[in-house]
Order: sequence, then C-alpha cells, then structure tokens
Amino acid sequence: MVLTEAAFDHALTEEQQAVVDSGANAVVVIAPAGTGKTEILARRAERFLNDPANEHSRVLVITYTTRAAAEFEARLQERVAESMNRVSADTIHSFAHTMLSTHGSHVGLSSDFRIINTIEDRADLLAHYDHNVPPDGYPELFRRLDLARANDAADPRLKSWRGALHNSGALDFSEMISKAAELLDIEAVSRMARVVYGLVIVDEAQNLTKQQYRLITSLIGPPTMTGLSMVPTMMLGDPNQSVTGFAGGDSTLMNQFAHDYGAKRFELTQNFRSSKCLAALERVVSQELGSPSADSGVDAEQAAEGAVSVHEFHDEQSEGAFVARWATRLLEEGLPAEAVPCGEQRRVRPEDIAVLARHSAALNAASAAMKESGHEVARSHNDEDLMATTLGAVTINLMRLHSPRHQMAAQGALARELRISNPAHEGSDNPVIHLAAALAARADDHLEVLVPLLGADSPQSFIEALPGCELPETAPCEMLAGWGPDQQVISDTWNVFAEMAPLHDRTWSRFAAHFDRVHSARDFGTGIRLLTVHKAQGREFRAVAVLGMNNGQFPDFRAMTSDSIRAETQAFYVAVTRASRVLLLTRALNRPTRFGDRATEPSPFLQFVQQADKTQQP
Repeated sequence: MVLTEAAFDHALTEEQQAVVDSGANAVVVIAPAGTGKTEILARRAERFLNDPANEHSRVLVITYTTRAAAEFEARLQERVAESMNRVSADTIHSFAHTMLSTHGSHVGLSSDFRIINTIEDRADLLAHYDHNVPPDGYPELFRRLDLARANDAADPRLKSWRGALHNSGALDFSEMISKAAELLDIEAVSRMARVVYGLVIVDEAQNLTKQQYRLITSLIGPPTMTGLSMVPTMMLGDPNQSVTGFAGGDSTLMNQFAHDYGAKRFELTQNFRSSKCLAALERVVSQELGSPSADSGVDAEQAAEGAVSVHEFHDEQSEGAFVARWATRLLEEGLPAEAVPCGEQRRVRPEDIAVLARHSAALNAASAAMKESGHEVARSHNDEDLMATTLGAVTINLMRLHSPRHQMAAQGALARELRISNPAHEGSDNPVIHLAAALAARADDHLEVLVPLLGADSPQSFIEALPGCELPETAPCEMLAGWGPDQQVISDTWNVFAEMAPLHDRTWSRFAAHFDRVHSARDFGTGIRLLTVHKAQGREFRAVAVLGMNNGQFPDFRAMTSDSIRAETQAFYVAVTRASRVLLLTRALNRPTRFGDRATEPSPFLQFVQQADKTQQP
C-alpha cells in the first residue's frame, strides 16, 4: 500500500505534536488536505496504546470508508504490531453492526438479523407488511426515509417501515445506526462499552450526520463537565470538504461537539502533501470559503515548486486531445523534475493520473482521445453528475415513466424537477396531459421543447423524437452547449442497447434497466481515472487535470443562490486538493450548439490561480 502523507519517521511540527500530546478529553482538529491527518491519528493512537495505564483498553477509530480504515491500520501496524489486537478501525456502519451482533437482544434483535439495502428488497419487504403503495414510488420513499433518519427527523411512513423491519428481523443501513444508538442508550451496555473503549477517534468528521453524531455521543457518554466520565474523543475533519449535504452530512456538528464537550480545538496549517504552488492555490480557495485556519496559510514543506497551469483551446476536441497528450507525456517521461522534491520518484502509473470535470459530459472528448491514444481509462460519476442540464435529467425520467418498474420513481422525480404536484396524486390514469401542461409552463427553462417526447409509443420512437427537441437560439449558451451532449449520451446508450437486444426485447422496461446499469456509479478497474469531481472526493493523485473551466460548466450555470455557489466553490476546493504534484486546468473557448459554436466565458474560479500566483511572487 502506498502511504500518501508524511513518512512514519518524520518529526512532527509543533502544532501536530500539540494535538498528539493534548491531555484534553475532547479534541477537535481542523485538518485541511495534506496536513498529516492520518499520521496524527496514528500517533495519538500509538501514544494511548503505549501507556501502561491503558493496557486493558481499546482504541476505536471511526473512518468514512473501508479504504481509509485499511490505510490507518497499515500505518499503525508499523508502530505497534504487538498491540493491534487492541485497535478497531471501522466505518460507523461496521461499528454499529458489531455492537448489534453482540448485544442486539437488548433492543429486540435476534443474533441472526439480516441486512437489506437494495431498493428491490426493501420494496418487497414493505409491500408485504404495508399494502399502501407510496404515490412517489419506493425509491423516492426510501430516499426520504433515509434522509429523515440521517437528520433525526420524523416521517409519517417511518413507523410502518420500522414495523416491517422488526417483524422480519431485518435492518437497513440507516436503521442499523438508529438501533445501535438505542442500544447504547441502555446504561448497562453503555457502561460496558466505555470500559472497553478508552479512546475514540472520528475521521472525516465533517461528513457526520445528526444520526451518526447521536450514536457517537451515546457511546462516549456525557461531557465531563457534568461530573460523569466520558471516553476521550478526538474528531478530525475539514469543513471545506463537506460535500455530502444531500445525504444529511453536516459539518457544523464538529462545532457542536466542541461546544457541548468543551473540546480543545486545534487547526493544522502545514501541508505535507502538496507542492508549493498547489498549497498556495488551496490556501486561496480556503480563504474564499472563510476557513478559520486560512489566515495562517498553508505552506508546503516540500522543496518542489510543483506545477499549476491553465490552458485554453479553440474547442472541446482540442482540449481533450491536449489532455490525452499530457497524460502520454507523464507516463513516458514522468513528472517534471521541478514538480517533485529531491529523492522522490518521477515515474507515474496510469492510476496516479486523474482527469476531472464537474459533469460527466465534459469528459467525453478526453475519454475518446485517451482511447484513441491507446490509454486504458476507468470512468466513474455520481448519478447527479451524469446530465449537464435539467433537460437531460427530465428526459431520462420521461423515458423511465413508461417502464412499470421505474414509473412511480420517475413520477416523483419529475414532480421535484418540474416543481409540480406528483402526477400520481392527480387521480388520472394517464399522467401525460398533466406533464405536458407542466412542461409547457416552464418556458423560462425551455422545457417545453420536450413535449414531443410525450407522444412516443416505443423507446425507438422516443429516441427518434429526441433530435427534434431543439432549444431556440435565444437559450443561454451553457444550456445550448450542454443539451447536445446530454442528447448524445441518451442516443448512444440506445444505439448500443438496440445492437445487442433482439427487436422483441427493445421494450421500455428493458431499455430503462439497461440505461441504469450502464450509467450507474461503479468502482474502478485499472487505468487513468476519468471522474466527476464529487466522485473524486477522498482520493489523491499525483497529477490532476480539471476540464471545462468555463462559467456555467464549473461552476454549474444552475447555481444561483449563495448556498449553491458556495457548494460549487467547495467542489472546486475538492478538485484542486486531489492533486499532490501537478494540476492542469483547461477550458474550451467555444462550445458547439446547433446554431454553431458559441463563445464561452472563463470560470470565476480561475481567478484563484491568479491570486495564488501573486502570493508566490517574491
């Protein structure tokens, strides 16, 4: 395993040492990218394990991913191999599962309870115990129930779902957290847990939900200021990388912990991972986000200057071709000498290179150029990043509307996207009339151009009608440029499906299932990584290219409120902090539309590069 932060034997800085040595029961560490978070986490655990007073206690490390847990264990193994049996590194769901497997009888669980999490299994279970099919469909219902539990909020259907789980001796992932918190609310169980665990460390704490926070506080006990004992606890995270709000992630819970428990607060400022120019850029973006630690600066210790460059091209094909040549040069020649510190290997593997974009469509030209150059690529995105426009998202759900399996979920999604009441609630057997009126009423978003799709009687005719859904020349440039690639993704997916499926199998349901299967988020194989920014969170690469740095692409043109603009800025922060040595930012001066190429405007985020350059000048 390649360890990407500070080496095991490096001397800690004063601020790092202060965290490791702190005698406070509650500690909060603000740890921006590359500041040695994993090393501090390991040193804190090592200090605890080597103290004879703690020889009968365990360390519990809660990580955001199983990959992070494995990295921590590998790092600690080098230090305290003989004490690793006293270390538990788990995701919060794994910890909850362990507690319930051992003590679940206290909350009415059998020892062989099962976990169900697919939409199909959850829907089958709920339908067996509750015959009232939700108007929004099961996917929308479970999305709502999961978010309600993440936020510790109520929902009218939650009681029936919990009843179905209880009657079948099952749990889903969200209920596993709730049940574990309920278990630890039992005094005998919590007292036992606090004897077992002498130190709790929570990594990536900016991603905690209220439900998860309640589980952790149930484990560690009340603040010491109440006169009762609590388990010493450290929370580490970077609020600037909090991009999981859609799932209930709440970075303010770190502040709540600091307030409730009187936690000692530390801020790490020295960047051990990034080259100097990258660290300067990260500092500027962090300041824009109002990071409390940004004023101190993030100074790279690395001797290497690194490389941050911005390139403009006539069109997206030229942009993609350049990025392919850039990757080829890196693989053949290695990183530039000035980008790496003395003694570091310049050679890179394909997996050390990532090409990022705000939306999946912006990766198409680079993907084609990479493959033409003979490079193996591994591409992945989040569902919400697939379509570059609202028209694309609505089109997909208009297609799914014809599939019995997908119909209710599509109706719910269309209701949200069109800001209308759910068609299923209107009492009509045919929602087409309702949707046609809704689309026609959305002239401001030009969604009325999709009305012809409602008359399609087969997937084939739906795809044939798609080219006719053209935007007027007066539509915004970003919408005109994004709608073409969205149409192409849908048409190309159909063409592949039609080639492999016999004529009698080209049904709405089979096409919808094929579309979901092809475009579902998936893990990587080997090759250069082509990712949307959100999919890249938590990963690190030696060289990163960020494509589509145009206003309207990144930030997304639909970001109109202060909150959404801040979310886009956080996404840009995540993008630039994925690189440790080389960062390439590119944009196309023109984007194609049916009315010809349209000139673009540079992303306002590129101003951060100029500001960072000024801070680097002597």
